[in-house]
Amino acid sequence: MASISKNTLSTFVKAFIGLACLALIGQRLYQSYSAENLNSVKEIFTFYNSFLILLTILLLFLNWGIEVFKWQLFTKSIERISFAKAWKSVWMGVCIGNLTPGRLGEFAGRVLFFKPEHRAKATTLHFVSGIVQLVVTIVMGCVGLLCFSGMIDAKYFNPILIAEGVLLILFIVLLWRINKVIAWLKATNFLKKYDFSHLEIERIMLLKMLFLSTIRYLVFALQFYLLLAACGVQGNVYHIAGAITITYLLLSTIPMISFIEVAIRAFVVVLLFGGLGSNDWKLSIAATLLWLINIVIPSVFGYVFLVRNKFTFGKNKKL
Repeated sequence: MASISKNTLSTFVKAFIGLACLALIGQRLYQSYSAENLNSVKEIFTFYNSFLILLTILLLFLNWGIEVFKWQLFTKSIERISFAKAWKSVWMGVCIGNLTPGRLGEFAGRVLFFKPEHRAKATTLHFVSGIVQLVVTIVMGCVGLLCFSGMIDAKYFNPILIAEGVLLILFIVLLWRINKVIAWLKATNFLKKYDFSHLEIERIMLLKMLFLSTIRYLVFALQFYLLLAACGVQGNVYHIAGAITITYLLLSTIPMISFIEVAIRAFVVVLLFGGLGSNDWKLSIAATLLWLINIVIPSVFGYVFLVRNKFTFGKNKKL
């Protein structure tokens, strides 16, 4: 009877995740595009533009492949998993992350492929990896802000730069002292019951993660550039590159609620690229295509992985 109850609960959870993700994706697209706006979408799909979009889709596998390799490399100290299993783990995280503000719930999908006793440590490594990627995004974005300050309204420029600079310093200090932070967290009453034994992050590993995160950043920046080109955004390549870095900076540090994520993405893109003389709807289409390619496609496959695998939802506490 107990096993039947567990199977029933697992099936219910998987069905809920699938239906909720489908509803959120449908709602975002419905709110973003009317029948009139869809005509603008049709105009984009010329042969050349379709080639650029196809190339962006192919880069999806390089983009996430780097992230998968990072995840496999970073977690090998607690549990060795295959590249294929790491890929499923990462894309399941993308799927479940759709249901939480700021995609904070990604860890819940990622850690399912690990043994229950290793999941608390895997969760910690997931957030550390995310901070490393965020450091790269903030550095690139601040460089973009300094080089192309004219893209941001003067009254917002200094507050944004100061806020991002403070965040960057905090994250760097956090990473530099990460093992002391982990030791402090382990000692808190709430986390004492979880197993964090032998969890220590070497600085050489953080440098490797920083390097891989930089390569990945360049890949998804290239994806955005290709989609902007496909949507007819023209201008000096350096100005476009600067706007891309600022876009990712704002999107990565603005708290976002899942069901308005696409609207915020489109708004930021229109705000930063509007000065290049491009049609607002084409800019929002580029932002939406980027979301569809880098988030929705992995989410669909992530849900398939979730449904096809059986997971143990046992305790990840100390025995």
